[in-house]
Amino acid sequence: MIKMRRIKAVALALSALIVLCSCTSGQDVPELLEPVGAEPTFRPVEKADMGVSKLITGTVMGMEYCHFYEKMVEIKDITVSVGDYVNEGDVLVEANVDSVRDQITELNSSLSVLTAEYEASKKKYDIELAKLELQKEQAEYNKNLGIVNEEFVKSFDKSLEAFEENYAYSDEMYEFNKRKINESITELNKIVNDGVLRAKKSGYVTYKKDLKNGNTAIANENLITITDPEDLFFASQGDTRSYNYSKYAVKFAFIEGKKVPISEFNYTDSETVYAKAQNLYPIQRFKPEEEVNVKLGDFVLLQFYEKDKNDVLVVGKDSVNTDDTGSFVYVKADDGSLEKRYFEVGTSDEHNYEVLSGLEEGEMVLYIQEAPLPKREGQYEVKLRTYAYSETAKGIKYVEESTHSYFSSDEGEVDELFVNEGDEIKKGDPLLRIMIDSAKGTLVGIENRIKSENRDYDNYVKDAEKEFEELNKTIYDGAGKTKQQTDRIEEIKKALADPNTSQTDMVKLAMEKAELEVSANGIAYDVKYAEMDLKLLEINKETRKKQHDNTIASLNRQLANAKKNNDGTGYKTIYAEYDGKITSISAYKGDKVNVGKKMIETASYFDNVVKFGGTHDPEAVGYKYKIKIKDEEFDAEVIAGNNNTFAHVFTENGKVYCTAPSYDNNPFYMRVEEGFFAYEPQFMGAEVSYDKLRLDNMFYVPGDYVMKEISFDKKEYYYVWILDGDTVFKRYVQPGTDQRVGTSDKPVIVNGLHVGDILVK
Repeated sequence: MIKMRRIKAVALALSALIVLCSCTSGQDVPELLEPVGAEPTFRPVEKADMGVSKLITGTVMGMEYCHFYEKMVEIKDITVSVGDYVNEGDVLVEANVDSVRDQITELNSSLSVLTAEYEASKKKYDIELAKLELQKEQAEYNKNLGIVNEEFVKSFDKSLEAFEENYAYSDEMYEFNKRKINESITELNKIVNDGVLRAKKSGYVTYKKDLKNGNTAIANENLITITDPEDLFFASQGDTRSYNYSKYAVKFAFIEGKKVPISEFNYTDSETVYAKAQNLYPIQRFKPEEEVNVKLGDFVLLQFYEKDKNDVLVVGKDSVNTDDTGSFVYVKADDGSLEKRYFEVGTSDEHNYEVLSGLEEGEMVLYIQEAPLPKREGQYEVKLRTYAYSETAKGIKYVEESTHSYFSSDEGEVDELFVNEGDEIKKGDPLLRIMIDSAKGTLVGIENRIKSENRDYDNYVKDAEKEFEELNKTIYDGAGKTKQQTDRIEEIKKALADPNTSQTDMVKLAMEKAELEVSANGIAYDVKYAEMDLKLLEINKETRKKQHDNTIASLNRQLANAKKNNDGTGYKTIYAEYDGKITSISAYKGDKVNVGKKMIETASYFDNVVKFGGTHDPEAVGYKYKIKIKDEEFDAEVIAGNNNTFAHVFTENGKVYCTAPSYDNNPFYMRVEEGFFAYEPQFMGAEVSYDKLRLDNMFYVPGDYVMKEISFDKKEYYYVWILDGDTVFKRYVQPGTDQRVGTSDKPVIVNGLHVGDILVK
């Protein structure tokens, strides 16, 4: 009896399948390469996402605040360490304000000279203009005498026009240069008035400039990065230049098994343009559009869909048939009978049609099953789990908290070395002494420049005195000649008026008078020119004196600075600027050193921070590791990571800034719990394993529950078998594509599963 009922059921199902298959003309069903099953199968009408998402791995990052000086400064001290939590307003960096004051003094000196030169040019303007006009007047006089032509006279109009233009340009240049110097003085005064950089926001120190290669900071160089753990966003693993998902209409973050809508956290147009102009590109950012439960450093999957069709009612393409009336499916009734049901079709993807009307969620519809049905073995309940995969590394070592290098500022020879590698030192301890070369040392160089400037100035004064004498002589001699010629002209006038003067003498006297008048006129012009040149000389002497005094004062300041830690005879002692440990020495007693030669490097170390080899790109700040060594497991956390491998672009007080990525050698620091350091003697050879990636609250399943089929065009599709009561049905899923989002034996599923689904195989 039981056998008879089974035969009837199979016959009924086969009849239904024959009818079904006869009505599928025009149906878009992939040609599958797996064997055809003969049992009737049903699947519920469900809500699903249309299409396959594009995936990228993102991280949860906090808003970052860069701290920098807008002018080049010498750093005196950085008061914080990577991993420190600081409050808004805390002191982060102290500049060497002595050197900044020196810069201000030099700028004020330059401004004083610039002003003196400008004031002198204003005084000289009237004189030089009068001199040009006098030259034109003389040319007019000579033209009337037939000595020069009209073109020569007109040339002075062009000279006057060019003179006015040049003076107007010099006026503009003075204002421009004065403004630039004053702006620099204002910025440097800001540093002097406070002398420190203070935290713009409360948060963690996630980057600190390494002073290994010197303590000079160039303008706008990022010295400290503060990360705000409360203001979070999602960052992709690429910068704005490499981002290619902006064309996708819908964006989600896959969090706790759900898709959370996200939007691009855009930079402003001015920030984008400025960054491109600097050839620097910041990280690509996204913001969740609803509240999410994430922490700084978490990994997230970012999903991108071409169409805005998510969580819509769908039915499988392998259930849909068409005829002249439209699209229909066979719906299973409560009594097991089949109802032919027409429905309104919306959009479609590789596997499903969108249901606009005609079907309800949960209704069971017949579908063509070409894959062999599972044996229903090994039920697996879908839950949210933590997915992680590990890597191994060797070569663990402590990380320097801060480093500092000492460079030679002179050419010379190391006279004495006071320390050895590995020595612990305190601030102020002597490190080494240099005997400065007598011919090349900084002291001798500055002293020679002082001598050269004094010599040049003395020569100028001598030349000016000689010129002064020559001009005075011209004026004195001209006055004497003018008096003689004037007296003679008066005598001639009387003779010409005397009726007893002969006609022949009259002609001679008239010619002499004319020559004397021309000569007297020329001498008068020469005297006027000399008087003008004398005034110009006095102005130039005042200006040169001002330049000389400022130059000598500047050189004397440089000389005083060069004599610091110097006994004045060419020996210079270098003292430790920070507490620490001598990590390397590259200049020993008797070594010749040049300016800029690195001589000693020091470092201080964290108590509980390490780095180790074998890592790929640094992970995000805040990421929590599990590190295993010698069968023990320890907690670790990234305190400085990939947020410094991208440019920073931001706007402050209406001005756009763009800082380059950090090129320090050790940007990837991990704080490890104390017990880990019991293995210190074995650090360099020990192998550790650690979570390279961890995705919390994800769907991942054993690989043998995920089936694969290949279409006629060689596309691969993945599916699982869902057990629903007594019914088993096939559902397509989207697994991660590589180990960043799953492996073949433990794939992460980003689309197609729900909490509570029961899988069978």
